[in-house]
Amino acid sequence: MKRLLSLLLLLPLLSVGCGKRELRLWYYFGEIHDYHFRNLLNHLWREVPFTVIPRKFSSIRELEDSLLKSQNLPDVALAYPSTVRELYEAGRIVPVPQTLGHPIPGYCEFGGKRYCWPMLKSFVGFYVNVPLAEEVGLDTVFKLEDLLSLNTEYVVLGMYVSATLYTAFTFTYVSEGMPLREACFKAGELYYGLLHRPYVRLYASPYRAQEDMVLERIVLLPGTSAYAPYIEREGIALKFVPLINSEGEEVLFLSGPDLVLLKGGDSDMALQFAEALYRTLKEDTVWRRFGYIPAPQLKGGNLYHNLNVEVPREDVRRLVRSFIGADSLDTAALREVCSKFRESRD
Repeated sequence: MKRLLSLLLLLPLLSVGCGKRELRLWYYFGEIHDYHFRNLLNHLWREVPFTVIPRKFSSIRELEDSLLKSQNLPDVALAYPSTVRELYEAGRIVPVPQTLGHPIPGYCEFGGKRYCWPMLKSFVGFYVNVPLAEEVGLDTVFKLEDLLSLNTEYVVLGMYVSATLYTAFTFTYVSEGMPLREACFKAGELYYGLLHRPYVRLYASPYRAQEDMVLERIVLLPGTSAYAPYIEREGIALKFVPLINSEGEEVLFLSGPDLVLLKGGDSDMALQFAEALYRTLKEDTVWRRFGYIPAPQLKGGNLYHNLNVEVPREDVRRLVRSFIGADSLDTAALREVCSKFRESRD
C-alpha cells in the first residue's frame, strides 16, 4: 500500500517531466564566443516554455557536414552563410515564420521566401597593431587599394588564401557601383597584386597569421571582426578597420551565424526561441566587444553579403592559390572564375 501511495504521489512529477518539450539546437563557436553564447542561453531559459538542448560542434566544418549529411537533424541550428545556401539547395531547411522584423533586406531569401533569422554578424576588414604601425610610419585608417602602394621597407602585411576575403574585396568594388563580374575581376587583380608585394608575408592559414599578429611580427592582418578577442587577449594594442572603398565609405561585408529551421523541426518552438533571442539581442551590449554586432541592431547602408549571390568558393580558392609564385596574372583564368559569379535566380 505504501509503495502504491508513493507511486501515486510521483505520477504528477513524472508526467511533467515526460511532457516537457525540447528544442534541439546545433551550433559552433570558438572558446571565447561559446562562453558568451552559453551565458545568453542561460538568460533565456525563463522566457521560453520548453527546454533548449544545445549541441556544440568542434569546428564549422564538422557542423556543416553534420547538417548536410545527418539523418537525425535538430530543430534549429546556427549556420554560417557559406552553409545556408547549401542547406537550402539540399532541401534540409524550410522557410522561417516571418513575424520577426528582418534587419537585412533580401537576406537569405530564396524563391521569395526567407530561410533564416540573422543573429550575430561580424564583418571583414583589417587588424592594425597601432604602436607598430606608428613606429614604421603607416596609417591606421586606409582605403583598400592603398595597400598596394605602402611605403615601407618592413614586412607589415600578412596574407593567406581565402574565398571570403576575395568576396569581400569584390563587394568593396560593388559598393562603388561596379557590376558584379567586373568587381570580381578587379578584386582578383588586387589580391594578385597584394600577394606579390615585398612587404607581404604569406601564410598557409589565417590561424598561423593570427599567431604572428600576436607575436608582433606583422602590422596588418585581414580577417573578420570576430577574431578580435582571440588576438586582444594577448594584450597587444589593436584597432580593427572595416574595408573602405575608394570613396572613403566603410563597406560592411557580413559574416557570422544565422538561425535556420531544419526540415521536420518544430516551427512554433523555433519562432518562440528566435523571438526571445531577438528581444535580448536588441538590448545587448556584450557581443560588440567580442567582434559581433547583434543582427537586430544593424543599421545603415553599405551592408553586403553573398547569400543571394552564387560564389564558386572552391574555384576562388584554386585561383588565389595559383596567384602564389606566378610570374604574371592569368587574366583568362580570372575571367573564367568571375563568369561564375552571378546573382541568385531563385
